[in-house]
Amino acid sequence: SHNSYKWWCAQIADLVGEKYSYWDIGIGFGRAHDAASKGSWLEKAQSLDTVTVCFGVNDICQGFSEDSVKKCLYTIVTELKDAGVRVILFTVPPFDYNPEREQIWRNVNSYIKNELSKIVETYDTVSVWGDKAPNEHRAIYGGHPNEEGSTLLAKDFISKIDL
Repeated sequence: SHNSYKWWCAQIADLVGEKYSYWDIGIGFGRAHDAASKGSWLEKAQSLDTVTVCFGVNDICQGFSEDSVKKCLYTIVTELKDAGVRVILFTVPPFDYNPEREQIWRNVNSYIKNELSKIVETYDTVSVWGDKAPNEHRAIYGGHPNEEGSTLLAKDFISKIDL
């Protein structure tokens, strides 16, 4: 639900425990385009040990080109890596994209899985939140995942990362 305390980021924060802090910059209209501008967000993130990055839906839905989204994601992850940060890049989550935006989403996720995975760790949101192929771009738990979808992703993510 809207502004839920059961949001997937809050659940991940609970699951990682008090030994770690978990900061989510993406809630509230976050875009890769903004983070890649090398402003306050990126500067703060560069001082952390591990950063999970989940951007792209807002960029795609607001009409940014495929090349722009790829370039922004590359900038974010390389700036963090160059600062010595462990980076876990999430694939762009499913959303109810129109056909043109769906193709951009597919291409950006292919880029994450096939290219950016060579330089950072990745986590596949689509395997948890997407419909069955060929409709995996459809968000089965809602574009802003409901509590059930958030719980599933948080538990799956924690089970797959090495803290």
